[in-house]
Amino acid sequence: MHQSITRSLLAMSALALAAASFAQAPTETQMRDNADTRQRMENGDHDVVKNQKRYFNSLDRNTKGYLSSDDVSADPFLSQNFAKCDADHDGKLTWMEFKSCTHNNPPPDQP
Repeated sequence: MHQSITRSLLAMSALALAAASFAQAPTETQMRDNADTRQRMENGDHDVVKNQKRYFNSLDRNTKGYLSSDDVSADPFLSQNFAKCDADHDGKLTWMEFKSCTHNNPPPDQP
């Protein structure tokens, strides 16, 4: 019985070590995004969806109802992640796709 407990403990330790090796520290970009979000929250600007919609509309220059890759070319996050954000891969970033993709990366402050 003592051996089975020892084996169980060794197996649990090995699993814990394996799980810990898969955990990754946040990237620099993620840390900066989180800091930006915290700063906006502290400034009382925590209606992220309202700000997302305002930013989406500012990028949608011709009021098409979607964003093209040209529309987002000035935004580093969206231009780098356009293909990932365009869930149905039709070359158009709809409001729902934009909202889903940017919920953890709020838009920059609007002047």
